[in-house]
Amino acid sequence: MFFNPKHTILFCLILGTLTLAGCHDRETGKVVTSNQTPEEDKEKPYIEGNKEIMRLEQEEMELFIKRYGWNMQHSGTGLYYQILAPGHGELFHEGDSVTLKYRTFLLTGERIYDSESNGMKTFKVARSEEIVALHEIATLLRPGAKARLVIPSHLAYGVSGDGNKVNGRMPIAMTVECCER
Repeated sequence: MFFNPKHTILFCLILGTLTLAGCHDRETGKVVTSNQTPEEDKEKPYIEGNKEIMRLEQEEMELFIKRYGWNMQHSGTGLYYQILAPGHGELFHEGDSVTLKYRTFLLTGERIYDSESNGMKTFKVARSEEIVALHEIATLLRPGAKARLVIPSHLAYGVSGDGNKVNGRMPIAMTVECCER
């Protein structure tokens, strides 16, 4: 087959122009490049949506705390807590058995669970299926301590909720009191 060098150059110019035309933002006219894989491009809207949900949940928790005028600390995991009574003795550690009196509230203020109706919570720190926030706060408490918690959904009942009174992605509030060892 016979190739004409002029046709080859023309073909390359047309192919290059079409390739570059597909990489321009139609609104700005700038060349668009992406370091993301097609899979990452598909996930980006979900990631951004989750970030927005977390931002709104954070805002809801902060408004709840402000409404009640609580002076709370914020942990690196997102847990808000306030130690109301320090207790005595040593802090609880991983593997220790902890028994808590508790009250659980929705951020509407509605009480949904408590130890008077549902019994006290007894669990081993970092070794049971209790909500993550209780494991975290237990390591900051001593026997006899009392604390107030505002818990983001990822440290409470997560995306699915508890299947009863707490819907998915719902932050909750709790008061807890550690019983003696």
